[in-house]
Amino acid sequence: MGVTVPLLAPDQTSTGPRRALVGAAVLRGVLAGVAVLLVPWLYREHAAGLVLLRPTKEVFLFEGFLVRRGDVALPVVVLAALPLLLAGVWIFFGLGRAYASELSEAELPGVAGRVMPKERIEQLQDVLERKGMRVVFVGRLAAFPSSLMAAAAGSSGVSWRAFVVADTAGALASLGMALGLGYALGEAYEDAGPWLTAVGVSALVVLAVVVGRALMSTDSSSRSS
Repeated sequence: MGVTVPLLAPDQTSTGPRRALVGAAVLRGVLAGVAVLLVPWLYREHAAGLVLLRPTKEVFLFEGFLVRRGDVALPVVVLAALPLLLAGVWIFFGLGRAYASELSEAELPGVAGRVMPKERIEQLQDVLERKGMRVVFVGRLAAFPSSLMAAAAGSSGVSWRAFVVADTAGALASLGMALGLGYALGEAYEDAGPWLTAVGVSALVVLAVVVGRALMSTDSSSRSS
């Protein structure tokens, strides 16, 4: 049986200023875009800077490859990844909590509506209600909108502690898995050449997409769990 998450009335009194939260969410997106533009320089000279600005699975894979080659130290990569890997998603939990009343009634205006589209949030609220907190954990391991799921959790009245525990566990598992696979693929590159490495990366991408779609599914077994 799945764990049912009740859609409680959120307590908005503990949230920070809305504008600050929206600004932080926008800044997170800007940093990710800057990282893409700077990739040709960062990946050669400042690998830790790349993971600091863009802590994503594909970057973790690359960093694991670099760790295998001895180009960057593992503790440096982990420490650089954690700030945005965790806080970058938690910002959206705060946004969901802050705008819970408005999200239940209509599309949000302005930038807030762009970062938290009502239809998408409602879809993820339904997934969360049916499948429970495990979707927060597993979503971090898959091709899944973890930031919007955080907003859905915040606007659904999920407790901050329950969300942080599940999300942190999933984020750390995702980080460890991707770094480990990058390290292993680096070894495969050295032993068997780039083709085996490319196959391994492609298989990982496919698996992440399949798991992400499974989490979003609305089959009858999920509804009855």
